[in-house]
Amino acid sequence: MSKLHQISSYIEYWLNAVDQHSLHAPFVYELYTKVVKNSEDATTYRHIEALREKFVHSSKNIQLEDFGAGSAVTKNNIRQISNIATYGVTQPRYAQLIHRISCFLEVKHAVELGTALGINTLYMASKRDAQVHTFEGSSQLCGIAREVFAGEGMTNIHLIEGNIDDTLPEFIMRSPAIDLAFIDANHRFIPTINYFELLIKKAHKASCFIFDDIHWSKEMEKAWKHIIQHYSVTLSLDLYQLGLVFFNPELRKQHYVLQF
Repeated sequence: MSKLHQISSYIEYWLNAVDQHSLHAPFVYELYTKVVKNSEDATTYRHIEALREKFVHSSKNIQLEDFGAGSAVTKNNIRQISNIATYGVTQPRYAQLIHRISCFLEVKHAVELGTALGINTLYMASKRDAQVHTFEGSSQLCGIAREVFAGEGMTNIHLIEGNIDDTLPEFIMRSPAIDLAFIDANHRFIPTINYFELLIKKAHKASCFIFDDIHWSKEMEKAWKHIIQHYSVTLSLDLYQLGLVFFNPELRKQHYVLQF
């Protein structure tokens, strides 16, 4: 990860991002005005954010089995929970957006790659009629996440522990159709593309895949550009932190960079 790259990529995003006045496709306009820009009262998620705050102030350390591109802050596998909560967990505004997207698309089956502390998983599972399968490679993070899910009484979360390179192919073989996938695991080109190619086997025309940190590095930008050019992707949205892709063949293939 390069700070210079992130600065230059954000400037490019800022120069190209548009709002609803530039949107003419009905689906995109509705998604943007009713979901992307329509934030709820923060008290809706107060209990989840209280958990995040608890982790931010934790003094505990854990040892991670890091199967991904590592941390943007430290290369040490001994990590402070506070560091993970601050830098390694989806920011509230994006986690809340993912929950709104799930509600808007009436998601029943969701997949998350990269559980971390389970904060974002709680947002996804707040749509109680949705089953969320979440994948995490670190055994110690899995232990923390299990406690979080049990403490919140979440029965619609299914945590799958182990190297995602091994557990995801096994899951795909028996998985039903996937309505929503959030990919926040190995931030490298080949693993990201491999995840996409596996998940797409269970996609349908109403599915939405969300990729985190699409401008985190040149390698992630390369992966994002590859994905949006895929023949099955008919609509792609760049929100800088997140990238959304859709597969509805009734939509004309388009790409938007949107203000958020």
